Formats: sequence, structure tokens, C-alpha cells
Amino acid sequence: MSARATIFIVAGIIVISATILFNIEAASTRIVANFNDYYLRQTAQNIAQSGVNLGLRQLAASRSWRTGFPLMEMLDGKVSVSVADTTFLDNDAVWIISTGIAEHGNSQETRALSKAYVYIPDAFVPLAVKALITANGPIASNGTLIIDAREHTATGTLISNQGTYAIWTSSTFIQGGSSDIGGTADSIDYSPSNPVNPAVVKTLQVPSTPQTPDSALGGAANRYSEGTLKAIAQSGVGGSQYVTDPTRLTYPLRGVTYVELPTESGENIWGPADLRGSGVLIVHNSAKNAVLENSNWGTFTGLVMVDDMVHFHAIIIGAIIIFTQSPSEGNVIGNGNGTFLYSNEAIRNAIGFLPAVESQSNVIAWWE
Repeated sequence: MSARATIFIVAGIIVISATILFNIEAASTRIVANFNDYYLRQTAQNIAQSGVNLGLRQLAASRSWRTGFPLMEMLDGKVSVSVADTTFLDNDAVWIISTGIAEHGNSQETRALSKAYVYIPDAFVPLAVKALITANGPIASNGTLIIDAREHTATGTLISNQGTYAIWTSSTFIQGGSSDIGGTADSIDYSPSNPVNPAVVKTLQVPSTPQTPDSALGGAANRYSEGTLKAIAQSGVGGSQYVTDPTRLTYPLRGVTYVELPTESGENIWGPADLRGSGVLIVHNSAKNAVLENSNWGTFTGLVMVDDMVHFHAIIIGAIIIFTQSPSEGNVIGNGNGTFLYSNEAIRNAIGFLPAVESQSNVIAWWE
């Protein structure tokens, strides 16, 4: 082979090799670029999804939350979240729009959007609330107790002719001492008095009061299967608390406060009790013998569900459900200067917190 031919062959090999190496490098660059683009897109999408989930948690804590979140740091990027009332398939809903940003502020900035529609059911007054005090067992009032089932705002302001019965029980009621009792029947208000107007007291009713807190809210048919309220309290959402020792409670009470006392006699009593707070207060155990006794101070606004309540001396604005058929102190719910005021608003505020707790399962559409 001549020297010229050898030169041509070597030159050809060099050109071919260079072309192959160039193509390999170009392909490698494209692979790296594609990977980088995918990584940035996925990072931005993850940030956006995290923003929606953060919004869902905030809605769980407050169903009225609509302020969103301004641009803030998240997952090595930034996110902004907007929230507003809207409709979805002709149903009222709340949308959460989250914009995730990777490499914010530079030439590789990448954005992604996640949007969720959330259904939050209306607050409601449980069907189990048949009166200001709904009970399975005998009820008696003593001292200067006030039971006023006329309608009040959540702050205790009277609203005319919109209240309910003072007492509804499957057993008996005795008004004693200087206690005053009033309420509303057939849209007519009856001011607290002694003796009470019989129109606002219902005794010997057909026993239909639920036996547990979850069943009082409608049970599984209404999305409150047994254990739901306890689980909400244990989650701590919205300030909720679950304790077996009432001395471990922090104040003011908020969300769902679930006090599950031991079933053993002598250990099944919370008293004296501090009731400062709002929401849903539950004092209950499996034997239905948990006692709320000597509630000596505080104002509680919302729904109270207890196995047994005796010697009440504080203030409740809302409604009370009592599960036991055999009160531990006979039948004296209050023998001092306590006050019960019925408030539809307070009950709805308390119950209104609950559906939002499950806002994750209330997502009716999620778009990327």
C-alpha cells in the first residue's frame, strides 16, 4: 500500500472517529439536558403537589381558610398557593391552586401547577340533639342552675323564637331548688322560670338517644363510623386533644377534646373540671360510666357529649348529650349556679370543624 493510500485511510479513520465521538457527545449532552429538564419538571411538580397537600391540611384546621400562602420556600424550590370558593359540577367547592417553582429566578426556572377541588359539607346540628339537654336517663336541677333553651348566638346573645326544648329525656325530670328553666316550643319563647312551662320539657320519650359520640353524629351513614372522633382527637388537628388523664389537657380547649377515662370506679371521674374552650367535648369510655363532675369554672362553647354529668357549676353555650341511663349521683345534673344556653350557631361551629378534617378524602378532582 502506498504512503498516500495509508494517509487517506488514517485520515478517514480520524474523521469517522471524530464524527462518532461528536455524535456520542451530542447524544450524551441531549441525554443530560433531557434528564435535567425532566428532573426540574418533576421537582416543580412535587413542589406543586406538596403545596396542595399543605392547603388541604390548612383547610382541615380551618374550613373558612381562604388566604392561601404567598411565595415561600419548599423542597429546594418555591411554592405559592391560592384558595377560593368555586363550584364543581354544579356543587359548591373550594379550589386549591398550587404553583411549584424549581430553580427560581435563574435561566433554568421551571414551573408546574397542581389544582384540587375540595368538597366541604355544610355544618349541621345532629339529629341526636333534640333539646338543650338530651338524655337517656333521669334529670334533675337544683341550686340556682339556669337551663335556657331559647336560641342564643355563640357569644350568648338571645335570639327570639328560634330555640328548642330545654329537656328531652327517655326518663324523668325534676325541677328543684331555685333553678330556672326555659326554652322554645312551636316558635314561642318561654323565659326561664320556676316552675318551668311544661311545653319545653319532654319526658318519657321513646329511647332513641345514641349510645356513643360517633353514633350521635349520625354514625357510619354520616361518615362518623365508630372511632372517628377519637381518631380526630388523637391527630391533634385544629388543636384537638385525646387524653386519659384530664390533668394533661391544655387550654383553651379546641377542635375535638376526647377524654377517655378508665372504667374502674373511682378512676372514672373528671372533677373538678375546667371547661374553658370550644368545639366538641367528649367524656366517654367503653363502659359508658365516664363522669364529668364538679365543672366549677370556665365557659365551653359547642357540643358536649358525656356518659354522665353531675354537679355542673360552669357555663355551656351550645347543647349537651348524656348517654347513661343510670347517673352516678342519682339525677342531679347541676346543684349550684351553672348556666346552660342553647346555641344553634355554637353547635354548627363545632360540627363545622369536623368534615374539613377529612378534606383529603373530600377531594373531588385533582388536575396536574
